[in-house]
Amino acid sequence: MSVDGDTFRRIMGNFATGCTVMTLPGEEPHGMTANAVSSVSLDPPLVLVCVDHETECYERLSGDTDSYCLNVLAADQQDLGDHFANIVELDDDPFETRPTRTEATGAPIFEESLAYIDCTVDAAHEAGDHTIYVGHVEATADLNPEKDPILFFRGQWERMDEE
Repeated sequence: MSVDGDTFRRIMGNFATGCTVMTLPGEEPHGMTANAVSSVSLDPPLVLVCVDHETECYERLSGDTDSYCLNVLAADQQDLGDHFANIVELDDDPFETRPTRTEATGAPIFEESLAYIDCTVDAAHEAGDHTIYVGHVEATADLNPEKDPILFFRGQWERMDEE
């Protein structure tokens, strides 16, 4: 039995996820929205992110870039998620206009996020049209624990406080 991509995407959309913006360090930082993210190990601390082969993040991680930061998005950061998913163009460059800082890897951290997970690439595994990047967590912190997360469910942004 064969399952087509559209059906599989629709079925997987039933699995509600949080959402991150993965950022990469460099003179010209880059980012992408990622919800295929998971904790892998507590000892050592490892996290994975799945990156489509058609993205600039994949090109950079396949080249000289060996680190990334996962910014866990808050409910008030939907515009950031849309921007880095190439759904909308913002009037300004969020790397220049949003409060950011860097930690261990030099990848941008959006300070208005819920938390960040700053990683160096530990392993990369090709899997179909994506590569699974396992990152060793070099630094992490709660930034705004009073905020709620934004969720992604059935192709839509959702908030925990909505009925």
